[in-house]
Amino acid sequence: MKIPSIKITYDLNKEVDLFLKFLHHHYYPQHKFIIFKSFPELEILLKTEKNKNKEKTIIKEFIKDFYKKNDKKIKKIIVQSKKILKEKEKKALIKLAKLMDYQWPKNHPDYTAMPTILPFSPFGNNVFYFSILEQIKRKGGRDILFIAIHEISHFILFNFLKKLKRKKVPEDFKNYFKETLTAVLLNQKPLNKILKLKNYQGNPEIRDLQIKKSDGVIISFTEFINEYYQIIKIKNKKTFKTFLQEILNILLPINKDFSKKRAVWNRYGNQLYKKPHILLKYQKPIQIKKR
Repeated sequence: MKIPSIKITYDLNKEVDLFLKFLHHHYYPQHKFIIFKSFPELEILLKTEKNKNKEKTIIKEFIKDFYKKNDKKIKKIIVQSKKILKEKEKKALIKLAKLMDYQWPKNHPDYTAMPTILPFSPFGNNVFYFSILEQIKRKGGRDILFIAIHEISHFILFNFLKKLKRKKVPEDFKNYFKETLTAVLLNQKPLNKILKLKNYQGNPEIRDLQIKKSDGVIISFTEFINEYYQIIKIKNKKTFKTFLQEILNILLPINKDFSKKRAVWNRYGNQLYKKPHILLKYQKPIQIKKR
């Protein structure tokens, strides 16, 4: 089986475009507040500049200045990231491929990893950006291998979804499902051992998402997906494709319930935890229909 490599590269203009994108993203409105929380000085610069045409220039100069001030730290992080990938990327990708019964085509290009000082790690087509902000500020945060496997699991899932003979999977549901499935996969042995994870909870938006099963039992969405993965893929030794088809048969008929949850999350984000009545609304279980 061909195992693609993960190549680290950097492009200032692409990072500038990323900042612009997430400061004005219609689907992820909360990302603007996350960026300004990390960079309050950037918020001040943008708000005090009345000429909106200068926004891109301001962002570019801000990023260049930040990289210049943190040059030694950033260079060290990149060196360490390359070392981690060299030692562990192939082993981790093989384990992920096994968990998803996936084979990369012989002509599959290498993955591109680009560092970013955004406080989150976006991705594109075979390209993912790994946030180095926490490592710069606190010598903590997720390393590149964790982010790589996390994002590549999304790429593989999307390839499966393209090949399934069904209607298009709605975006709101797809976003919840990809993050939840990734949490399930990354917690599987021996992948969690390579990534040094213990009970990984996944991205914030899935942690309070709950499901009410047809028997009335309430569990988290992550536990629900994991139950089916364990039964279909592990216990019954079915393929990942079979697992995917069966779980989509259950969840797609109620995809509008996920859209309602997404509307709440997009409006409040992490501010949910300061609004108990809204949090309770978000935590209200999604009912699984009897089959």
